[in-house]
This record gives sequence, C-alpha cells and structure tokens, in this order.
Amino acid sequence: MAENKKPRTLVNLIGAPLLLSIIYLGGPLFTLFIFVVIFIGTYEFDNMIKIKSFSLNLYFFFFIYLICLTNHLFQIFSYEQYIYFILFIFFSISISCLNIKNKLKNFYYRILAFIWIGFLFQEAIYLRSLPEIGFKIVLCMFLSVWVTDSFAFIFGSKFGKSKILPSVSPKKTWVGFLAGYIACTLFIYCLFSYNYFNSSVFTFDLFDVIVLGFISGVLGQCGDFFESYYKRFFSVKDSGTLLQGHGGFLDRFDSLLFVVPLFSFYLRVIL
Repeated sequence: MAENKKPRTLVNLIGAPLLLSIIYLGGPLFTLFIFVVIFIGTYEFDNMIKIKSFSLNLYFFFFIYLICLTNHLFQIFSYEQYIYFILFIFFSISISCLNIKNKLKNFYYRILAFIWIGFLFQEAIYLRSLPEIGFKIVLCMFLSVWVTDSFAFIFGSKFGKSKILPSVSPKKTWVGFLAGYIACTLFIYCLFSYNYFNSSVFTFDLFDVIVLGFISGVLGQCGDFFESYYKRFFSVKDSGTLLQGHGGFLDRFDSLLFVVPLFSFYLRVIL
C-alpha cells in the first residue's frame, strides 16, 4: 500500500505547484498547457474506444488541434471565421466516417471527443485572458473542483451508504455528493465574502455564488459520472497511466471538462 502511495505523492508534490505556476503566469504557457491536456485526453479516449474497434483518427484530430492552438497563439481567424472553421470540422468528421464500419457510432464518438475534450475545454483560455480577474476565476475553478472532490471522498467514505449509480461509479454516495456540493458552495462564498471577485469587469452577488457553487459542486461531479460511464462501457479502470497513482488525464480533468465551459457560458452570457 505504501509503495502505491509514493508515485501519487510525487505527482502531487510536483504537479500542484507546477499547475499553480502555469495558471498564475497565464498567456502562451497556459494556452499550451490546455492543449497538452486536450491532446493527451483525446489520445486516452481513442485508446478506450479502440477496445470495441472504434477509432477517432488521431492524425486528423491532432491536425485540427494544431490549427486551433495556432489561432489562439497568433489570432489568425476572426470570430466569424473561427465559427466557419468549426462547422468545417463537423463536416470533415462526417465525411471521414463514410467508408468505415459502424459509421454512426464512429461519427458519434468523434463528435463527442471533439466537443467534450477538444472544443469546450478551450474556454479555459478565454477565462484566463479576462482582464483583472482571469487568474482568480481559473484558480477558483480548479480549487472549487478540488474542494468538491476532497469533501465528497471524505464524507462519502466515512458516512456514505446509499449509492447514486453503482453500475457507473460504485463508490459514489449521496452523502459524498451533497457534502462536496455544500463544501464547494461554502468555499466560493468565503472567496466572495473577502471580495475575491471584485473587479471592474464583473459584479458578483450572492446569487452568482450559488450558481457557481452549483456548477462546480454539482455539474462538476456529473462530469465525473460522465467519464466513469464510458470507462465502464469500455471496461477500463483508468483512462491512462501517465499520472502515476492518479490514472490518466481524463481521470484528473473530467470534472473540469464540464465546469470550464459552464463557467465560461455563465460569465459570457448571464453575468
């Protein structure tokens, strides 16, 4: 047991300060980090679906991601041109499935991978680029997800009896789920009470705290269930082995893959 904890502890000791530094520095370094997660996450998902003879066509995906990365770094496309580019990607994915078996299922998995992993997670780059508050928003997202996971695990392990979806995630309990949500909301409220979100860009109130707590504390856990469903379906324990003791990148970022686009939508459209 102690041997299994060593790689996990090492990843935590190196990964946590490294991640904090990348978020703090922002800019091209943060953009590259997001695309590293996207690249590796897509690779892990492709390995999963290959178990049942499906394929993403990784070369195509990585080519598309390189174009997206270049655009983020050098602002090649206008917003309108980028929308047309995304539509072209959907068309290309549909064409790429015409001459293979299980066309519809392959099409579904390719679209799912692009939207879930490749496209929506790029919203983290927008959030970090927000003037005055970008660093605080992204840090809040990462920490609130960590708080949710930690309290859900602690309370679920000690007091949880009633399982939520044992066929998908056998260790997840209602007690843990609620504890994670409450702890997350209280954490964001504490930040709010100390004027953490103060800026000339956005004005936050108590309602916003409740909404952001719901996004991280509830929908973030739904992201965990979402990935767990596919791991169960394809009969894999972890999405990968790169992060020793933590599984793969999808295992570590599954909640954030839901939280990031929803945070972005709320700040862009609602707030």
